[in-house]
Amino acid sequence: MMKTVYLAFLGRFFKLAHENSKKNTILSFINADWRDFQSTPAMDESKKNSIMIDDYLNALGKGGWEATHIIQAPMSSERFQANVVAAMQEKKILGVTSRYVIIAKHRL
Repeated sequence: MMKTVYLAFLGRFFKLAHENSKKNTILSFINADWRDFQSTPAMDESKKNSIMIDDYLNALGKGGWEATHIIQAPMSSERFQANVVAAMQEKKILGVTSRYVIIAKHRL
């Protein structure tokens, strides 16, 4: 449910931004895949409840934008403490230390 509601909101936002922007407008935003992974080994994850980069790109496209760049921006691994990393390794949980910077242009 949360995935559907959030993607609907994002779709409306992109469409509204498109309708109220100039034709040479460049849009950029930083995001990350939202994975339904709590205590779930990476191989057992399901995309059903996750929001992945392709979902963001689809919402952008439906909102009238054309993605021009996808840049992966590394982040500090400081938020992962040794005991957390050890538990993630034991359970084979994938930890992500980056975000996407998506740049899009106004599509006519």
